[in-house]
Amino acid sequence: MKTPFFLIDENKLKKNIDDFENALKEIWPNSQLAYSVKTNSLPWLLEYLKDKNVFAEVVSDEELDLAKLCGYSMNSIIFNGPIKGEEHFKKAIEGEAILNLDSKNDLEFLKKYGNKERSIGIRVNISPEMFSKEDIGYEEDGFRFGFADENGSLQKALETVYEYCPKVKLGLHLHCNSITRSVAVYKTIAEYAAYLIEKYELNLEFIDIGGGFFGGVEGKPTPVDYIKAIKKELEKVVNINKTKLIVEPGSAIIGSVVELHTSVIDVKDTKHARVVTTDGSRIHIDPLWKKERYLYSTTATKEQRNIPKQIICGYTCMDHDRIMILENEQELRQGDEIVYYRVGAYSMTFGGMFIRYLPEVYIKRNGKLEKVRERISTNQYFKIQSFMNKENNIMKKKA
Repeated sequence: MKTPFFLIDENKLKKNIDDFENALKEIWPNSQLAYSVKTNSLPWLLEYLKDKNVFAEVVSDEELDLAKLCGYSMNSIIFNGPIKGEEHFKKAIEGEAILNLDSKNDLEFLKKYGNKERSIGIRVNISPEMFSKEDIGYEEDGFRFGFADENGSLQKALETVYEYCPKVKLGLHLHCNSITRSVAVYKTIAEYAAYLIEKYELNLEFIDIGGGFFGGVEGKPTPVDYIKAIKKELEKVVNINKTKLIVEPGSAIIGSVVELHTSVIDVKDTKHARVVTTDGSRIHIDPLWKKERYLYSTTATKEQRNIPKQIICGYTCMDHDRIMILENEQELRQGDEIVYYRVGAYSMTFGGMFIRYLPEVYIKRNGKLEKVRERISTNQYFKIQSFMNKENNIMKKKA
């Protein structure tokens, strides 16, 4: 097969889903597993998850539309984020989606469309000071999302919900990004949720803890570890048989099950280094452009001599498209392959259409490979980008 291409291992994918489902059933049976669509919005994946009763967690109008196209009913969608459009907010509340409010716009939309018995959650802004610095990594300026309790914003949001949606099925949504993904982070989140529940005497239909978990990585916390820690704090203030727990893993579902297969296009020596150019790129597997090493393998043979230093680069014209440095490893030659593992999160749908277009995606199923996305062609790209020019020309001719 022509590289580059992504490869999804269905068995590993199924195991990651089952691990979360089994942990929830064992520890908090009144629960719902949802998938963070932004982590990887491949339509095949969304359809696969839908068939396994995993809800779709979306954060834009476009993701909501995509989930619907992939077969999701509105009542199996969780609509998060601060950028909801009014039309889609209305569709979501009328279709009985779970809506987690995260902006003043959301509150204004609720005033227009909220007089219904619906599942409405409020995202809580969490202060970084609650966590260990090693877990969060920074404190300056705090987190962007949610309504803060410290300045009264959360109380005002609650009052708005109660006023305009008097039969509300109320929920709290708490999520924060973490460097370590440690169990301690989720213990702290659950503790804070318990504090707020007691402070405001909340009778909650659901608690949404968000995502950011490990999944499918040996030696790291498991879904059981996370759910036990969450339950230990929350069962003090809620009846776990009545209040639903929602978790929204993304990377923990898809991150560990995807490989990127690439080939060496060119090898050259400069005054300073040996440069190995491949048909993959950092834009495929490192959206933040921060990684220095990956889990990988190569097809270089033992007969190939060791090279002190090889700089593995991508195909783009950006000089900083340097994927990793190999030291004292077998010499890579034109045609050799490099496979990168655990690259399913924020990768195959994040890379964009820069210089080369989106590569193929395959599923490994029952020992065979099945193509689930074609390589985007130049003609397809042209049709997308030239559409408005054609429309404008038509309008000019009519005028």
